[in-house]
Amino acid sequence: MVGYRKVVEGYGLSRGLAGYVFNISTDTVGLMAGGLESAIDGFIQDLKVKRPDTEIKTIEIKEDIILPSPFGRVISGDMREIGERLDKGVNILSDHTGLLDDLKENTSILTEHTGLLNDLKENTSVLTEHTGLLTEHTGSLNKQTELLQGINDNFNTLPERIAEAIMKR
Repeated sequence: MVGYRKVVEGYGLSRGLAGYVFNISTDTVGLMAGGLESAIDGFIQDLKVKRPDTEIKTIEIKEDIILPSPFGRVISGDMREIGERLDKGVNILSDHTGLLDDLKENTSILTEHTGLLNDLKENTSVLTEHTGLLTEHTGSLNKQTELLQGINDNFNTLPERIAEAIMKR
């Protein structure tokens, strides 16, 4: 819940509440707030809307407790807390560095694939040109086949025609 104290502080200030928010553990914050009941109800609703998955427990305290105003955050200077935060930051940066490395690698792969696609496009235009030539030659071959078929038909009837010519003489 990195940054949740700041969210709580912002809503407390916007509702004009007195009080403070503090870390209880790495994933839990506590707070004390005072003000008009409608302002506190609105404050709780704001938190529920901002982070619907967050469990909010309320305890009503009847005694008059003097709370700091305006609403704020308690930030400890504990070296362990600072170290934990730095560790989290380093982990986040490490994760992002890994993501950037992956992105860089994928970008080079995309560049390579773009080159392959350009080659494919060039080869496709050559294939289109050759398809046109093949179509043209196929038409020419079809005409020659028809001509040869006619010649073949003439050769098939040649013996009969020779016999007729000899008989006519």
